[in-house]
Amino acid sequence: MANMWDKLSNIFEHLSNKKKSAHVEYYNYNEFIPNDVQQRRTHLRLELFLPLNFWRVIRKTPGVELCDETLKHGDFQRVPTEGGMGLNLSGTGVLIISHEDFTKDDFIEIDDRIFGKQMNIFGKVIRGNTTEVDNKKICEFAVHFIHIKESDYEFLVRSIFEKIKGLKNITRKDYLR
Repeated sequence: MANMWDKLSNIFEHLSNKKKSAHVEYYNYNEFIPNDVQQRRTHLRLELFLPLNFWRVIRKTPGVELCDETLKHGDFQRVPTEGGMGLNLSGTGVLIISHEDFTKDDFIEIDDRIFGKQMNIFGKVIRGNTTEVDNKKICEFAVHFIHIKESDYEFLVRSIFEKIKGLKNITRKDYLR
């Protein structure tokens, strides 16, 4: 239990010190990925510590769905946030912790570099919960990507696959020692 709180403490310490222009990715290489686990390409999920800049997207016009056209018409408003930390990432979504409170069905826009490539992704929060630790609010929410360019999606899935392959090689070398 203490290990988890130490991790969270380090994550939030990094978040508080993170400058908006820094795009550094931290991978958790301690996680073991068993060789016998097979995942579908779209469901590949990578555990990581990834600082993310994102905006809350608020619907200004009732009943309007999020798409390119409604964004251009101004039916949605972007509200800045302090950002957060991605804890795991797949081609279809991301799990984020932050001081920002999001609830189910909220919209989010991620506008940051992921694996070295600038991406602009819209998502919908599919679940969220808030916890308080040492008088600090910790919000965890899962985001399902609803608007991502095909080229960004392909790059993301390919990068996740390559990172997982690299982790398996590192893990095998550690066990051979």
